[in-house]
Amino acid sequence: MEPNSYYSTRIQTSFDDDQADIFKVFRANQTAKEGPKVSLINYFKGLPITSSARILGIDKNNLDLDVEPLQAVAISMDRYTFIRSKLFPFPLAASVLYVNIRKHMVTLSKLCYIELHAEKCAAVRVDFDPTLPATMQFDDQTIEGALLDISLHGVALGIKELVPLESGTETLIKFMLPDLERLKQTPKNDHHLIKENLIMLPATLVAIAGDRSPYRYKFRITLGKHQEQLISRYSFHRQLEIIHGLKEMVV
Repeated sequence: MEPNSYYSTRIQTSFDDDQADIFKVFRANQTAKEGPKVSLINYFKGLPITSSARILGIDKNNLDLDVEPLQAVAISMDRYTFIRSKLFPFPLAASVLYVNIRKHMVTLSKLCYIELHAEKCAAVRVDFDPTLPATMQFDDQTIEGALLDISLHGVALGIKELVPLESGTETLIKFMLPDLERLKQTPKNDHHLIKENLIMLPATLVAIAGDRSPYRYKFRITLGKHQEQLISRYSFHRQLEIIHGLKEMVV
């Protein structure tokens, strides 16, 4: 998922003036021995990865940090991170100039104030990798797409051709959800024998995002008890899978 799906900018004066103010605050709070600590947040494949980081130095408009190993990997893959600090009234977004996973060091630039929408989500929304085939049905029409992510409250579909729909449109989304727990325990040559669960979800369109194909259709969903159990189990094992993948990349 694109990082701007998680936030919107919160410019106070202008981007350049805000960035100058941010670095002024960081410099004013540095000490001779140790820079201030901040909290970093990455939504790696939808899963929030959060840890503290120590500021090593400031060079013009670049911020050098000592970070935790898993955070370094997530940052190297995402090429962005979000920052929280009691020094600022709002979270910050930052682009990545440099990452050294082995030394757990990153250099950030282009800092700005943001509104972090992802923090308001009531449930973790995990990405599908690879995406799953899915269909969207409404008014006797069936549109094929790809399931991009899911939580207990919503899903996102990627649709190649823009289908103009009003926010609030009621649809039915269908897809086959794999059983990750059984998939992990089954030899690779037997994966085709794993039973998949047919999911049919009443869904309400919230928004359409993107200015090029594939377009991201965001939905609010209503779950029955059995569907909630299936999706909860999938989400739990998908989160474990994501963390395991990060740990494998730690040097």
